[in-house]
Amino acid sequence: MIKFVCDSTADIPQELIEEYDIQVVPTHLIWGDEEFLDRVTIQPEEFYRRALTDPVHPTSATPTVGEFKAAYNAAIARGATQIVCLPIGSRLSSTHKIAQLAAADYKLPVHVVDTQGTTMLTGWQALAGARSAASGGSIADVLKVIEETRKSVFILFGLDTLSWVARGGRMGNTFRWLTSMLPVKPILSLSSEKGKFEAIALKRAFKGLKEGLLSAFFKRVPDISSCRLAILHGDAYETALELKERVLEVGKPLELFISSTGPVVGLHTGPKALALCVHPLSG
Repeated sequence: MIKFVCDSTADIPQELIEEYDIQVVPTHLIWGDEEFLDRVTIQPEEFYRRALTDPVHPTSATPTVGEFKAAYNAAIARGATQIVCLPIGSRLSSTHKIAQLAAADYKLPVHVVDTQGTTMLTGWQALAGARSAASGGSIADVLKVIEETRKSVFILFGLDTLSWVARGGRMGNTFRWLTSMLPVKPILSLSSEKGKFEAIALKRAFKGLKEGLLSAFFKRVPDISSCRLAILHGDAYETALELKERVLEVGKPLELFISSTGPVVGLHTGPKALALCVHPLSG
């Protein structure tokens, strides 16, 4: 039996975590002298609302080897004979290395996959693998499906401000200059190759941000019916619902849901951020 482990940055909706029995290892959030566990002792809504008023900027810390071992043990207790672990990509965090260190102590196979992404870039890979296993796929089938998914998924971010991603240190010098000079609202893609945000467009108003995000999505997805789509938001559910309705006016994805980005992803994207994470399907 193949079981799956992710860290909390995957942003998989709780109902799908439960449906596919995915073990989730929470990332740590450090806020001044307080420490929280992502989606365990602090929920997304609380994080985003506090982030708007608290002058202290939070940081994150990776899960420990012991926490990954606890997740592996839970998977084994549920009957796992093989485990597939899909943490945040190795170029984005040392979490991948920690998951590997934890896996080294097990005799049964623990396959730690480099997802090369975060949020639903990772989440779609985990769901694709879990669905393959649920339909009777072998470990070779599962790992192949995950690899194929990793090559095809992409994410478009619309940020209300550049300041949060600037603090995270994953922007080039041009973006740092823009942050200090212009009150822009960027539309970005996340490159798995470089592990950095890259600009698609810059908008002055939030309405323009929404329209630009949709425009970028429609250009990249000519056949909406052949994709799975996650609409993600940073405490901006009503806006995410508007995006969903606009997408459905054009076509119906094979799968479509709205989910909140968690606190640790929110450290880099900020309140009111929006994202469209797409899993295109071939054939």
